[in-house]
Formats: sequence, structure tokens, C-alpha cells
Amino acid sequence: MPTAPKVYYEAEEPATEFTPDAPSEAQEQHPEYGEVFSQDEETAPVIVVAAPAATFAYAVGHRVQPAPEAPAREIIWRGQLRERRPETGLIHRTNVYRLNDGFWDCYREDELRAA
Repeated sequence: MPTAPKVYYEAEEPATEFTPDAPSEAQEQHPEYGEVFSQDEETAPVIVVAAPAATFAYAVGHRVQPAPEAPAREIIWRGQLRERRPETGLIHRTNVYRLNDGFWDCYREDELRAA
């Protein structure tokens, strides 16, 4: 089986060896891993983000009806589907739910009623 020829690149400048700077007084090296830790570094700030469940009308385990005369079913999965709006062409997210009715079909939020 023929292989593609190997490509070699020539640099205009010769390669130089990288030499890291010596740790400063505020930094110390981890004895086992040799990593440099700085005492001046702060811990990452905690950013509170609204849980994605807050955007859903129904929680997992909630009983809903896909049609008025259909039996009530339990929600076993929920997620979002990316769709393009026909009137604007912009992409938006639509909440969808999977029920324990034995099918893999997902129902949109506006198709369901609370049971």
C-alpha cells in the first residue's frame, strides 16, 4: 500500500532551546512533580449559574399527558433540541421530553399537559 511522502519544513531561523525562568521567592516547586506553584495566585471565583432545570416546565419523574385522552406517563429524560425558526432563520432551543411509554420519541413542551 503506497504511503504519502513525508513532508519536511525548513525554518528561516534556527530553533532555540526553551529555558524556563527560575522560580521567584513567592513561588515554590512541588517536590514530587516539579511544578511551580505561586503563593500569589488566588483561588478561582465561584460563579453562580442558574441550573438548566429552571428553564424546563416539567421535572424528570413528573407525570404528563401527550394528548388529552392519552394515559398519564412519567418523564424519564429531558433535553433541548436546536431548531431554526422558519420566519427569521435564527436558531433557538426547544425543550423536549421523553416519556416512559416504550417509544424513543420526544415530545415538545407545548405538546404536553400536566397530569
